[in-house]
Amino acid sequence: MKTLTATQAAAMWSDLRGHFVNAERKIIEIIEARAWEPLGFESFAEAWASKMAGVRLATDEVRAHVVYAMFDGGMDDEQINANLGVGSGVSDRQVKVLRRQRSNGVPVSLASTVVRSHYRRRPSEPRTIRVELHSAEYARYVAIAKDLERDVADIATEAVRLAFGELA
Repeated sequence: MKTLTATQAAAMWSDLRGHFVNAERKIIEIIEARAWEPLGFESFAEAWASKMAGVRLATDEVRAHVVYAMFDGGMDDEQINANLGVGSGVSDRQVKVLRRQRSNGVPVSLASTVVRSHYRRRPSEPRTIRVELHSAEYARYVAIAKDLERDVADIATEAVRLAFGELA
């Protein structure tokens, strides 16, 4: 392995970055110009299968453009997976995710094959603080709440929060 200078190493990284950025631009250009038609291909997918077989779609942005173009060609998920082939970097699940996003109106520029999965916990029961009052005291609080056209429980909750807020 040869020793690189800092300038050569920086140039390699810059070149790599440029290839990723340019790949997305070039795919958009091909799709917009319908660059498969002059070559005699019926669809983008047919041209892709012929010209790009075995190429791994390395970035999410590129995947979305390619798969959306295949959707535009009227292909179903199985056909898309067959045209992309093994090693394309696009799984069956990712095609389904992109189809759902497209059907929900997500533009290709915002579409993503990366979707987080998570489990939701059931909401916990509200916690209760029990306070015992003498009947006269309770009746007085209910009367005050009624005069204010409020619920005694809502006022009690506010009072507890205020009291604990002052203590903290």
